Amino acid sequence: THDLSVASPATISRMGIIFLSEEDMDERALVQSWFSKLPEEERQGDTLRNLVAEHFYTAMEWVLERNEFVVDTTKCGLVMNGLSHLRGGVASPPEFACALIRGLGGNLPTAVCADFAREVFAWVGVQPPDARRPLDAFFYQRTGSLATYQMASISEFTQDDLSRWPLVETPSVQQAQALFGPWMEHREPFILVGPEGAGKSMLLREAFEAQKNTSVAMVHCSAETSPLHVQQKLSQTCMLITSNQGRMYKPRDSEKLILYLKDVNLPKPDKWGTVQLIAFLQQLITYRGFYDANLEWVGMENVQIVASMNASTTVGRHPLMTRFTSVVRIAHVDYTDRDQLQSVYAAFLTAALRQPLAHHATWSSNKSLHKLAGSLVDVYEKLRAKFTVDDYAHY
Repeated sequence: THDLSVASPATISRMGIIFLSEEDMDERALVQSWFSKLPEEERQGDTLRNLVAEHFYTAMEWVLERNEFVVDTTKCGLVMNGLSHLRGGVASPPEFACALIRGLGGNLPTAVCADFAREVFAWVGVQPPDARRPLDAFFYQRTGSLATYQMASISEFTQDDLSRWPLVETPSVQQAQALFGPWMEHREPFILVGPEGAGKSMLLREAFEAQKNTSVAMVHCSAETSPLHVQQKLSQTCMLITSNQGRMYKPRDSEKLILYLKDVNLPKPDKWGTVQLIAFLQQLITYRGFYDANLEWVGMENVQIVASMNASTTVGRHPLMTRFTSVVRIAHVDYTDRDQLQSVYAAFLTAALRQPLAHHATWSSNKSLHKLAGSLVDVYEKLRAKFTVDDYAHY
């Protein structure tokens, strides 16, 4: 356990206690263990190992000193978050810098992450294409150099597309997709955290739809959500088979299942301070299975756990225990800036009005639609500033 504050003296006086301090953890040994498990084709000779030895620990110390995590985690969780982006054959300093920023900076507020990005580029000796927007830099494989995310083309949107709320690929959207893209590829469990209305569900929906032969089981969490609800969802979407490893859940209608928990930090703690759902998820990830109602072990295969949540400072949310956050990857997304938001409004207005007002003197012009989008953004920003959750929770 990570907390003995509610343990009775009668219990702990009858047991031996071994204290494993986070300060005594050797992060270099953890990194060496990760390297030993890395496939040979991803090691890139000694290039990656040398880059890690030269810059990874310096960057990690910078993040630990700032200590401004969006979601509390452990040093081990931070190390694994950073290493998760170094898979796939990182072979050059510019590519390493971008991967390091996304990995170690993924759990930092946007402003702090931008400062971190500037430091990393300086350490590695790489100049970002736009020094004002260091987080928009990415490594372009074709040219072998850094480039900046640009607004994707929006001319192909139609009225029919609007019914499903299409995702406009702004630079901030592309940046967020790069954050959790490697975790989707390697089926690692992760949490996407951000404020209300930041687009977490749309980002994940787009990522899920891009996966081949994959089904999604969604659990809408509430204050009363328990492990039983997750077990019921698994029994509905998986088939129970018997193998040489015992009983096991496998996806029923696809090769892979994504178990998506929306608002995972809504379940309230019990009187001992434990959120049973979070403890259950930590067991699923760590041991790849759970004990059913008959106390029989049931394993899981080809099931990826993905969660989204608002920050724990929001009304009605509860902090996640660090035993859980240390075994999942964490990515933080924020509101998009005004210029990008105006482009999103313009994309939707163009798709909605292009056909019915094609010959209108004013609204057939893209310039007029972009100006109207700016007015809508003004109204939105003023409403958000006037009606805040500090006044009423439902705002």
